[in-house]
Amino acid sequence: MRIAVAGKGGAGKTTIAATLARTLARDGKRVLAIDGDPNPNLGVALGVPPDRIEEAPRVPRDCVVDVYDEQGRQHMRLRTPLATLRERYAITAPDGVELMLVESVGHAGQG
Repeated sequence: MRIAVAGKGGAGKTTIAATLARTLARDGKRVLAIDGDPNPNLGVALGVPPDRIEEAPRVPRDCVVDVYDEQGRQHMRLRTPLATLRERYAITAPDGVELMLVESVGHAGQG
């Protein structure tokens, strides 16, 4: 199952994502939570100590997605297998949720 949480700023996306992730993990599901927000707070919402979040490795944006055209339609695929990304970049949060933080945008127009 893949779930994406999106919406307007301040709507509670991070809180909903963290609650859902922890609930599913407590139910025995393997959960990988990915925070791609330029102002990442999912780790805090999951209960990861701030110093641990600060030290967590960031997934470089250039190893994440390839965009390609197929029959006039744009598609995206991972450049690096998810298992490899998980092994290199995920940290374990409370309840066994695995958390990956994507490298932040460095300057305007980069995202």
